[in-house]
Amino acid sequence: MVKFLLLALVFGLAHVHAHDHPELQGQWKTTAIMADNIDKIETSGPLELFVREITCDEGCQKMKVTFYVNQNGQCSLTTVTGYKQEDGKTFKNQYEGENNYKLLKATSENLVFYDENVDRASRKTKLLYILGKGEALTHEQKERLTELATQKGIPAGNLKELAHEDTCPE
Repeated sequence: MVKFLLLALVFGLAHVHAHDHPELQGQWKTTAIMADNIDKIETSGPLELFVREITCDEGCQKMKVTFYVNQNGQCSLTTVTGYKQEDGKTFKNQYEGENNYKLLKATSENLVFYDENVDRASRKTKLLYILGKGEALTHEQKERLTELATQKGIPAGNLKELAHEDTCPE
């Protein structure tokens, strides 16, 4: 019985730790973006986002993402709040239409999000956002991302690296 209670406590603590998503929170920079509709992520495209920070509130029921958009050389700071959906994995927000996104991979160096955006004209775009600490992608990371993109229906050639294109303030 004691072993069972100890095991229950360990799993309970692990659940709380995972539930709070500590690996998500903090300073991030957009390393790369992939999209099936490449025009959405081209220079000054509406979904070319230069992420700066992610915070979670209420046990990560709300995820705030702070980012810049660079339109015609002007960087505009924006924060959007995503709300966790009933599946417990997907977040939804309104930015350039409706976004349903989820975290696919998290390490201390990188986050990979998959997003489905439906704009005001009902055009659907599938995206992968790769966030890091400002470093460019390695060859191995690019290979893994193109495999993931293919699985998600995003052409492998639609990779846009942003690590050296980000001119917005820190």
